[in-house]
Parts: sequence; structure tokens; C-alpha cells
Amino acid sequence: MSQEWNIVVCVKQVPDADDVSIDPDTGTLNRSDAEAVLNQPDYNAVESALQLREAVGGTVTAVTMGPPFATAVLQEAVALGADDGVLLTDRAFGGSDTWPTSLALAAIAEELDADVVICGEESTDSSTGQVPPGIAAHNDWSQLTYVEELEPNPEEDELIAVRDIEGGHEKVAASLPVVVAVGFGLNEPRIAGLHRKIYAENEFEPQEYSASDLGIEESVGLAASPTSVGGMATADPVERKREMVEDVETLFEELESTGAI
Repeated sequence: MSQEWNIVVCVKQVPDADDVSIDPDTGTLNRSDAEAVLNQPDYNAVESALQLREAVGGTVTAVTMGPPFATAVLQEAVALGADDGVLLTDRAFGGSDTWPTSLALAAIAEELDADVVICGEESTDSSTGQVPPGIAAHNDWSQLTYVEELEPNPEEDELIAVRDIEGGHEKVAASLPVVVAVGFGLNEPRIAGLHRKIYAENEFEPQEYSASDLGIEESVGLAASPTSVGGMATADPVERKREMVEDVETLFEELESTGAI
């Protein structure tokens, strides 16, 4: 391994949770109804990648999978300080669940000769947390999940992490290459500087890869996704009683009479 690390940070464009809906026919998210935003835990992933680069040197490349307009999240990562960005875009990727998604990200990580891959712990549109371990499994790489602290040890080609485990913490050293899932709120993401924002919006162009470029066209998409939705039901709204009262004492009496307190 090089003393300067090649760091890949995975980012995802997700629908704003306030506007999201589900297609009742396919059981998949209807992304066209909601504003697309950068997945919140990925801000912590980008910041972790930038801090790691500052500690050991090297480069940070942001990677995302999605339609052409997903370039927006790569622009945001570059504005924050990433050196470059890669867009995996192909109709073949449509409908991919966590298995083909992690396969595609594993393939590009290998293509980019990554030493470290950093991801947010989960995405707000599915919240499975399966993609980072999936990347590691596909490539047979080390993995560090539920990470709360990172400490590089370039002399030994390893990354040391403090992990959150049920009931406490553990400190683990993993050999490179390694996939890291950082906890939401792990750090305070920096604010993009004006010059970086101008560059990202006006000059930055991502590298693009298709499924065939990565040799995985037969292994991605909805048909290659083992997840299935067994059924969905819409809960009817509950009619609520509303009554205005004049003072706190009356409010207390009303609540007490209904058994609410």
C-alpha cells in the first residue's frame, strides 16, 4: 500500500423524507414526487474522508450511483473538498436493492484501486445499513461498522477504529483495503468554501461508468434484486377530538377524565 491513501467516499442522492411516497404497484420509492437531497449520514462520511486525507495524504474521490442528475451530490462532495467524483449511471441499475448496489460500488472501488472506502452508516430512504458490509463482502475486504472514531496507521497499512457496540465500545485495527461505515453525527461536517462551490458548480465534471464498463450488466437492476415487498397497507387517519380550554387546571381535568394522565 502507498503511504498516501486512495480514499473513496460513497454518497447517495435520496428523496426528501418529508415528500417521499411509495409506488403501490412496484413497492419501490417514487422518487419523482420528492426533492432530491444528499443523504444526511453521508455528510459525516465526506468529513471523515477529508480528515483522513489530511492525516495521511492522498486523494478523496466521491462516488454515487444514480441517474445523470445525481451529479448534484457529487458536486456537493467536491464543494466540501473531495478531489474528484465518479457517477455510476445506467438504466441497467434501475430498481437495484442493496445487493446489486453494493456489488456496483464494490466494482468501482476496485476499479479505482481504493485503499479505504467510507460510507454513511445507512441511507434515509431505506435505512438498512447493508451496503457498506456488502461492498466489503463482494471484494473480500476488511470492514469497520458503527464507527465513532478513526485513527490511521499508515506504517502498518491499517485503520484503527472505535466502534459502538451494544453496551459499550471496542477498538479494532483493520488491514487495508477496508470499508468503513461511520455513525451519523460522528463529526461536524465543514462548510463548503465559496471558491470550491464555484468550481464544483461550473467546472467539475464527474467520470461516468456504466454497468457494462464494470462488467456487471447481468447482475444489477430490479431483476437481480432479491428483496421483495410482501404487501402494503395504508392506515386510515384517526379522528381526534379537539377542544379548547381556558386554563391549565381545566386542561388537567379533561386529560385526567380521559385517562390520558
